[in-house]
Amino acid sequence: MWVQHQNGTKRQGWLLPDALLALSIVALTMTTAQHVLLTTEHLAQQRQEQLTQARYRHDQALLAWAEAQP
Repeated sequence: MWVQHQNGTKRQGWLLPDALLALSIVALTMTTAQHVLLTTEHLAQQRQEQLTQARYRHDQALLAWAEAQP
């Protein structure tokens, strides 16, 4: 399917279905890459929020412990 036209014909270059297939593969690859990047960024933001909340709870617990000391 990925063949060029024969030299004896007036046409040159790749066949149209091959070009459309190649274009769809590129588009699918780009879409998949964008989805992976967005998902990774979203997960990183969630993880950062969880770490910030855990740090805040830990700081509050330390303050409560320090205030309870004689």
